[in-house]
Amino acid sequence: MYYCNSVFFSEDTPISMCESVEIDETTSELQIMKSSFAEPDVAFIVEGEKIFTHRAELAKKSPVFNSMFSSNFKERDKFEIELPGKTMRHFLMFLRCTLDGYRDDIKDDNVHFVMALAHEYQVKEIMERADIFLADRFSSKGIKGCNSDTIIQGILEAEKFEITKTLDVLIGLASKKMLKYFSSANGYDEIRKSTLHRIAMKRWEDNINPKDGSSVYVYPIQSQLR
Repeated sequence: MYYCNSVFFSEDTPISMCESVEIDETTSELQIMKSSFAEPDVAFIVEGEKIFTHRAELAKKSPVFNSMFSSNFKERDKFEIELPGKTMRHFLMFLRCTLDGYRDDIKDDNVHFVMALAHEYQVKEIMERADIFLADRFSSKGIKGCNSDTIIQGILEAEKFEITKTLDVLIGLASKKMLKYFSSANGYDEIRKSTLHRIAMKRWEDNINPKDGSSVYVYPIQSQLR
């Protein structure tokens, strides 16, 4: 069995997760350091392999885990808990982004499955980090870097996981697309009516022509002098 900060792995685990972590000697950081040396009290079984970690750390991050370990769930007193349907790599990356001993960055290659697990286990901090990351990514790509299909899939994901910053950015991008092509793209009919209304209102507010996505100059109304 390997010991790595706050997560343990069985000897046959093919993925090495050990990393050195610089820690300042403050009270809170010392508590994190101390927790890394605590005896593991739960083992998740994912794809037949065991991941050993600590209930207290998970309960602190996730109300779902907190309920699982403290309420009348069958898992409350179990040392080994099987998680069917989970992927080892995805769950490990989720733990690495969540637990204080790691706090891996949210990146292009993990944001979607880490966010899905964070939503399932209600890890608010990870949801906020994923929201900021995706909002920044779409903003940096801009209208030229995002086709209609990409924007629509992003909107559907943002609606599903309730990531508001990302949705706001995507609504802005959608409002600049030619309505003729945007409305015929895959997934358009799955967008919520409230979101479609916001896209239409954004076009109106920014004076965008839905036919070609261009800005329309609106002449100011001048009062007549009497």
